[in-house]
Amino acid sequence: MEDLMVASVFPGAALYMRASTERQIYSTAHQESALKEYAKQHGFEVIAEYRDEGRSGLTLEGREGLLSLLNDIQSGQASYVTVLVYDVSRWGRFQDVDESAYYEYACRKEGISVTYCAEPFTNDGSPLATLLKGLKRVMAAEYSRELSRKVFNAHCRLTADGYKQGGTAGYGLRRQCQSNDGSIRRTLEMGERKHLPTERVGLILGPDEEVAVVRRIFEMCTNKHMTDMKIAETLNAEGLRNQNGRLWNYRTIKEILTNEKYAGNLVFNRYTRRLGSPRRANEVDKWITVKGALPSIVSMEVFDQARHVRLRRARRWTDDEIWEGLDEIVEKHGTISVDLVEESDLPLEMRYAGHFRGLVNTVAAAGLAGPSLFHSTMVRRKLLVVTKQMANEMKRCAIETSINIEKVSTLTYQINGSTVHLLCTKCRHGKRYPRWKVTLRYCPAADFVLWVRMNENNDEIAQIYLLPVQEFSTYKCLWPSTHTLHFYQRFGYASLRQLWKEKLTNNQDMKSNECANQSATGEVEAGTPTGRRK
Repeated sequence: MEDLMVASVFPGAALYMRASTERQIYSTAHQESALKEYAKQHGFEVIAEYRDEGRSGLTLEGREGLLSLLNDIQSGQASYVTVLVYDVSRWGRFQDVDESAYYEYACRKEGISVTYCAEPFTNDGSPLATLLKGLKRVMAAEYSRELSRKVFNAHCRLTADGYKQGGTAGYGLRRQCQSNDGSIRRTLEMGERKHLPTERVGLILGPDEEVAVVRRIFEMCTNKHMTDMKIAETLNAEGLRNQNGRLWNYRTIKEILTNEKYAGNLVFNRYTRRLGSPRRANEVDKWITVKGALPSIVSMEVFDQARHVRLRRARRWTDDEIWEGLDEIVEKHGTISVDLVEESDLPLEMRYAGHFRGLVNTVAAAGLAGPSLFHSTMVRRKLLVVTKQMANEMKRCAIETSINIEKVSTLTYQINGSTVHLLCTKCRHGKRYPRWKVTLRYCPAADFVLWVRMNENNDEIAQIYLLPVQEFSTYKCLWPSTHTLHFYQRFGYASLRQLWKEKLTNNQDMKSNECANQSATGEVEAGTPTGRRK
């Protein structure tokens, strides 16, 4: 609002002006001139002005001028007696004409009238004025509805001719301005508009590097079955940015994977937001699709495959549907695996965590015989659980004994000046003896490896060892077996608490407890306690 500090004996008036576009015939400048002339002729002194530049009259949303006017009047701050408006349509083209009447009533309720200066009637509250004003409001609303229909029909015709109707091109594409006869004029930059109403805008391929990224996004979805969020994280980690120079997110990835323009098809009317109504998605049969309207980045086959993957991921499957699908796989192939599940129409393997806490449990619940690969999955899961339990146990022991423990990296900790790596290994059953693999080389380098050895069934902990890496400096890894375990017994403990009590209480330095004079290099099997030659 602009306050005009003018002392006057004339009654005060406020001006309200609105125009949808700068090129509109009745611009705010034209309205201001006409309203001030009206005020001069009728003895009003203009003391306030409210304007909404480039604002639609369909709703109150975004109309700061009218909102400010109503707020000043309802709060008692208005010092004028009337509001001058050019005509009924400038007050608004509300699709519910009662809304327009309500805002006028809110002014009149506070003793301030609304005057429509260019209308052929006086807004004096008479029955005739009320009738004409209501008719004008209906005409103003109908004008917007009729204009909306004409614009929509024009957009449909231009889309059928292969031209894009508003909006950005999208990542990997660019907008190309063409004359009415189809000749190419220039490529539009981000945010740039066409110069003439008769010009048309088509889509062309963007830079090669962006086209390559789009193809890679589809490849990550169809071949690697990565989620939208995972794809975005991968691109961000590589330093790639979207068309706005911002980080990728699942919404920008979804827009690429679900828009047929990347397969060469121009689609219009996927969403509707007409006459100020909320944006809503349209049914597929209402879409206007023009095949081959622009160069394709991926084939329609790849696009359909990506859509199929996303639908499988989004669909809500019942337990019975999953069991029936697994039965069909076993009946057809005689076995079941993750690859066979992904080739079928069943949900992707990652989704089984939500149903049965994993594909292995799903197979068990369905009463199917799980092959050996599922046994290894169960063992791997057990190792993860035990590793997490041991890490938590280390933290509890540190708290109870007031020993400082600091996490250096994944499963690597700094304890009393020494670096300790936590390692939980399964038992491997070979041709001769059951054995375990103990990796010694880590980054950052570890002084000790806290080795948690599983039993031969891999269902519980057999023993815990604190192995000084320096004593095995010539080895990258050890391969203890049931035949050589006695060489490591001097490093063994029955539990983590026993290790903590004997090695770390009283704030001892772990390195001072190393048995430096003892060696574990006896000749066993192939010449060393590792079960392998150096």
